Amino acid sequence: MTNPPAPKRLELEDESPLGYFTKLTEFIYDPHYARYLRRIAERYNRAALPPDIELMPFFVDALIFETYIDGQTPLDRFMATYRTQLQGYQLRVYQNFKHYLFSAYQIVEHQGTDSVLLQDLLDGSQVLIRDSDARKQMFKGLHIIARLLPFEDYHVPTGACAQLSYNDPNQIIEIARLLKQPPLMVNS
Repeated sequence: MTNPPAPKRLELEDESPLGYFTKLTEFIYDPHYARYLRRIAERYNRAALPPDIELMPFFVDALIFETYIDGQTPLDRFMATYRTQLQGYQLRVYQNFKHYLFSAYQIVEHQGTDSVLLQDLLDGSQVLIRDSDARKQMFKGLHIIARLLPFEDYHVPTGACAQLSYNDPNQIIEIARLLKQPPLMVNS
């Protein structure tokens, strides 16, 4: 029996939320994981979703966070692969990613130069996100469906973030239900 190859050296030069998430997405851009993207895509009813929603980020997020391959998500495997290379606080960032939020939100207000306050359409809770690019693109009163990752004392959106201009909150919630799939369980 041969030993699996040693993991590549992990270098986190950028310890921003984007830097952490980029390393995770680089990890899953591997033929081993790519084959699951088709299975994930087949689960979505594209005809029932607005045509302007870019679905690939939702597929990638579903792979990272909600696909269990032999009982582990790619996020779990990433942490196991690089556990010895990550500092304690870096490992905690990735462990906290497991506590992501996914819902339909209304954009309540901008705060400062890089923050947006969102209100969950399902339970009315509020969540603060920080992302200067998102802040420039999110307009008060509009809605988003997004996966939000916890980071320090705020959240950040992943690429799976769709801004919608519909006025009916029930319509937004229904679209979120179509985008939120149950976990995919596979054995390799």
